[in-house]
Amino acid sequence: MKQRQQKFTETFKRQVIAEVLSGRLTKEQARKQYQIRGKSLIINWIRKFDLPTPIYMSEPSLNEKDLQTKIKRMERELEDAQLRAEAYSKMIDIAERELKISIRKKSNTKQSKK
Repeated sequence: MKQRQQKFTETFKRQVIAEVLSGRLTKEQARKQYQIRGKSLIINWIRKFDLPTPIYMSEPSLNEKDLQTKIKRMERELEDAQLRAEAYSKMIDIAERELKISIRKKSNTKQSKK
């Protein structure tokens, strides 16, 4: 049995979009509350009306404790990346000094034409 296509007015679409973009509802909450069957309809409406899609729409809602945990994890990852970059820089310094070769690209070097 084929399902009938749902018809929504432009006013209704804009109302739903406004609630989602303001953060009052997630896409999934809006779908359930307004009985919208299509999983990607709301995102398509946002694109149709040429509105920016917020980054948070792609992630599930997190509570404050989960957000704090995520922030701490990301801070550790950033610190690790900074330490790694510093270690690579030291390795290059040692290699340049001991092997007497130039590894780092000079800032005034011109790009080759291909």
